[in-house]
Amino acid sequence: MKRVAFDFVKKYGVDNVRAILLGKNHGKGEAIRKGMLYSRGELLLMLDADGITKITDLEKLENQIHKVARKDYCPGDSAASDTSFRISDVSIVAFCSCAHLEEKALVTFKFTNDARKWYRNFLMKGFHLVVLLTAGPGIRDTQCGFKMFTRSAARKLFTNIRLKR
Repeated sequence: MKRVAFDFVKKYGVDNVRAILLGKNHGKGEAIRKGMLYSRGELLLMLDADGITKITDLEKLENQIHKVARKDYCPGDSAASDTSFRISDVSIVAFCSCAHLEEKALVTFKFTNDARKWYRNFLMKGFHLVVLLTAGPGIRDTQCGFKMFTRSAARKLFTNIRLKR
């Protein structure tokens, strides 16, 4: 895996791609945390490798972040024309949703042998109930691995996370 990452850096250059060697395996959470904290971009994308979300949805996340920034941080667009305003300085996170796949997952269970086990669907519904009771209605998908952060938001969120094994 290390070779693939370094080949990618060679191909696209160190100004565009950064590979981080973590040494000891501290798990996925620590790898994500370090990746976000060492990133240099204005907008930082986190995506799972499961391929559930189309990479073309990247534009939707970026547009949503800019829309929120204009609405909340650039009233009257005066700040938008200000050269000191940078999207990376405001704290915004955009989440893609895979909620549309939930029904498909449940239906698949009923009709095929290779689908989710019954207890995974039970646990999924239980988790959704916990989210509803703690966060309120309107939160439909918390597990989709396709998220975009401004650099400021990522620094605030990932600095305080402790996920080492």
